[in-house]
Amino acid sequence: MSTIASPKSLTSAAVRGVQWTTAASVATALMQIGYTAIMARLLDPAAFGLVAMAGVVLRFGTYFAEMGIGHAIVQRSTISQDDVRASFTASLGLGAVVTVLACLLAPLATFFLNNEAVVSLVRFQSLGFVFVGLGMTATSLLRREMRFEVLAKIEVAAYILGYGGVGVTLAWATSKGLLHIGGVWSLIAGTLAQQLLVAIMSYLVVRHSMKLIFKWNAYKQLLGYGSRVSIISFLEFINGNLDTMLIGRLLGPVLLGIYNRAYMLLYLPMYFLTNSLARVAFPAFSKVKDDVARVRSLYLTSSTLVATVVMPLCAGVAVAAPELVEMLLGPRWAASVPILRVLCISIPLSMTTLFAGVVADARANLRQKIILNIEFMLLLASLFGLLRSFGLAGIAAAIGTGEVVRTFLYMRITHNDIGIPYRRLFAIYVPGLINAAAVGTGLLVVSLLIRPLHLPTLVTLLVQMLTGAIVLGAVVLRWPSPELRSPLQQLLSRLQQLSVIPAAGRALLLRYEMFLERRKALLFSFDPLSSSMPS
Repeated sequence: MSTIASPKSLTSAAVRGVQWTTAASVATALMQIGYTAIMARLLDPAAFGLVAMAGVVLRFGTYFAEMGIGHAIVQRSTISQDDVRASFTASLGLGAVVTVLACLLAPLATFFLNNEAVVSLVRFQSLGFVFVGLGMTATSLLRREMRFEVLAKIEVAAYILGYGGVGVTLAWATSKGLLHIGGVWSLIAGTLAQQLLVAIMSYLVVRHSMKLIFKWNAYKQLLGYGSRVSIISFLEFINGNLDTMLIGRLLGPVLLGIYNRAYMLLYLPMYFLTNSLARVAFPAFSKVKDDVARVRSLYLTSSTLVATVVMPLCAGVAVAAPELVEMLLGPRWAASVPILRVLCISIPLSMTTLFAGVVADARANLRQKIILNIEFMLLLASLFGLLRSFGLAGIAAAIGTGEVVRTFLYMRITHNDIGIPYRRLFAIYVPGLINAAAVGTGLLVVSLLIRPLHLPTLVTLLVQMLTGAIVLGAVVLRWPSPELRSPLQQLLSRLQQLSVIPAAGRALLLRYEMFLERRKALLFSFDPLSSSMPS
């Protein structure tokens, strides 16, 4: 099967992929916010806590059900029809096996989570392993071919029909007494519907062979790489869910529901935004994995762009947390405000390290990544033990501290693998920190002025959002990072070609374009890193 070879075609495919995945991610993030707001009003916190508990148990099986097979299909330089058949056979078979095991072993969940209601939820939701297995090969082939436009449309459609059509409808019917299935089941039904729809629609696009294959040679290379990816994913799962397991067991489903909503309110929108880049970066990195200079350039650009956008957004969320929680979740979720603020420190670091992990996956530097995750797991467990007496705030603080350390650990791997100096790795965060300081300060001043007026929450939040957008736009336009200058110049060129732009406007755009060129030359002359790293 063919691959994208030339730098120009790869860049073009990557740019289109980022555009489509970003559009889909933004749309999904907005829908997630709306879905969270609606469901938070229809259901009580305990329902979210129970689903979070069941999700922890099921994610244990996810990594055994997938075995990194999808990653292997994307990462390999060439694939055959036997590889495709082996991928489908293995993913479907593993999904079915893990579903059966989850149903049989579900009662053991009470040992870890101390809640018998989780057992039936685990059994029903384990059907998702089969649904994901059905569609894994098709979605992996679409990612390998960088057909992100198709994937974006599938994801948005499946989200609307699954979560909106099934989940919200069942929750509303339950709240009105039309159904008596319990609110928690509407959350699970929405998830299963979305998974099944993705599988069906992906296959209808790709139409790959569904003929099973049982020759061991067809599996050796896929499982050799995929099993190590699966181990890493499993370790990352444990690291990412120690908080849920500890809170669920020690503090109960109500506090877990509060923590989970605060975490998801910030994490999911941030994840959707950065994951759109990471999903494109993995197949792009895989195609140029032996060209270290190109890997360096792509890594630095991607990481800096994410830090530039995510850090000021989180700074704004930290200031506007009371209004965000009241507006999106309702007044009874006020206890999640301090948790949300603490998480605003850890989430940006977690998002920026995504690309370091992608580089390690694409270059098959998996041994070091396994060691990193073991180190992080031991650190996080120690921090939880030291800070758990402080309740939810202590757990959030442990996560924040752990993310800082994990960022340094990933810097070590990236430095050793592709030779980026540490000072250049630290410089990734400079534009984001500057933007975050400007946005945070601007929102804080405005919030201190308008909160005493006791305006409606929506009005206060809109003023804060407008302030943040103005401040961020001013800082980005006046002091754009090198990674942002090129996209800005492309946008300026397109705007100048529009006939609707008056002559005065085109002249202003031209002056700004000249300003960017002068600033580029000035920064290059005085940048001590420009001589040591490729641009």
